[in-house]
Amino acid sequence: MKLGARIIKTGLAIVLSIYLSQWLGLTPPSMAAVASAFAVQPSVYRSWKTIVDNVQGNVIGAIIATLFVLSIGNHPIVIGLAAITVIAIQLKLKLHHTITLSTVTVILIMSGTPANQSFIMFAAHRLLLVLIGVVAAFIVNLIFLPPNYENKLYHLIVGQTTKLFTWVRMVTQHAPERATLKNELKHFQDQKFKIGQFFLWYQDERKYIRRHRYAKHRKTVLFRQMIQTTNKLNDLLRTLNENEHLYQQLPDHLKNGLHDRMEYMMVTHERLLMRYNGKARDMEQTPRKAFQLKAKVTDAFIKFYKEQGNDDWLLLFPLISAIIAYGQQIEHLDRLIDSFQTYHKKENVVDVKNEDID
Repeated sequence: MKLGARIIKTGLAIVLSIYLSQWLGLTPPSMAAVASAFAVQPSVYRSWKTIVDNVQGNVIGAIIATLFVLSIGNHPIVIGLAAITVIAIQLKLKLHHTITLSTVTVILIMSGTPANQSFIMFAAHRLLLVLIGVVAAFIVNLIFLPPNYENKLYHLIVGQTTKLFTWVRMVTQHAPERATLKNELKHFQDQKFKIGQFFLWYQDERKYIRRHRYAKHRKTVLFRQMIQTTNKLNDLLRTLNENEHLYQQLPDHLKNGLHDRMEYMMVTHERLLMRYNGKARDMEQTPRKAFQLKAKVTDAFIKFYKEQGNDDWLLLFPLISAIIAYGQQIEHLDRLIDSFQTYHKKENVVDVKNEDID
């Protein structure tokens, strides 16, 4: 079993929140620990946004809980009505992420029965415990194990793309077991979601120096295009798998032409990913000139279709379209990488290490 950084940070946040509560003499420290567990986020920016939203949400929860107790009491039905009121207010203010913790705050405040202190002081102490937990989570997220989402995202994209290369080559050779490929296609969908999640986390990261901020924006555009290109490769694999029987029946000259075109595009795609990381040189010829997709692929297939006069071959048009769409994304990725590496070289620092992400 592999423990991720977020799991470790959650444990550290709980420990810190308990120590802070004990140091300030607030009880029970378990309330702060619960709040810190809810407040740990995958990025520093999200952690800061969480602390701002949680302060607002929990203050609202504490005020509503106090008003209900002082005016009506703390009967279980009253607690439920207070929770409903807080949730409705949170939804109205679009504080969706704070609903759970704010509801917990309401329950903890209203279910208590202070002995030697006023209820308002009692509610304030419990609110303070919740906020200590939120602050502890932010401190841990800021100091310990800061995430490098650029590195993780890059290796996830490269890993996914490399596997897709392998399966496209296997399908063109009529090699894979259909059941195995079907399972792999489902796995690719899961990975697609995971890559999208890491991209959102990377996009959330903030740079506070202007020149670093501009470089971050440029890399965000680049990563978005890398993902888009990999997704088009995934679409190509699906379309090729669905039309494999027709692809294998094509005459050798046309089938070999499509195979060579796809192979050259995949080699170019792989080289572009390595070029971003400084492991490959510029290509002597741009993909647009090298592919000539519309001129070679479409014209060759239309000529073959007219000669055959068989409408069954119309089913291969989605495959031709997928090949062209994939090639166009590669061309766009090449232009973006070329621009990225040509201008603002000092600011465009690539922070990718030689490691693989599972």
